[in-house]
Amino acid sequence: MGIEEVMVWIWLGVFVISIVIEALEPGLISIWFAGGAILALILSIIPGVPFWVEIIVFIIASVTLIFSIRPLTKKYLLKKETKSNVEEKIGEKCTVLVEVNELSHGEVQLNGIIWTAVAKNKGDVFLKDEVVVIVGIDGNKLVIDKDSK
Repeated sequence: MGIEEVMVWIWLGVFVISIVIEALEPGLISIWFAGGAILALILSIIPGVPFWVEIIVFIIASVTLIFSIRPLTKKYLLKKETKSNVEEKIGEKCTVLVEVNELSHGEVQLNGIIWTAVAKNKGDVFLKDEVVVIVGIDGNKLVIDKDSK
């Protein structure tokens, strides 16, 4: 059994491994090697095609797919991140439950949920029952500032 007879199984293996890697880590990288492997697999089925031709076709097809089609698919398939529920709360007003100052985190209530809060500016103090506005998120804490209205 020569190398040409084995190449069918090698290309099938490359195809399967590429698909599995893409399924585990979807980044639109290994899928293009699967496309090259399919073309090389088709060539390996044709009698008399040398294995080095299959390798060249695999490399050229994979590189061509990566540089020509990948940018288009990334543009349409990998959309920009959408805001999470918490990020949509930026700009909303909430009420201080526990004083927020430079030395300690406080607590605010937003839509019935109690959050840990920190002041946006060093030195700001927010007293209990004061209405504040959410200006950002720092980990699992809301960053608050004085309500300008």
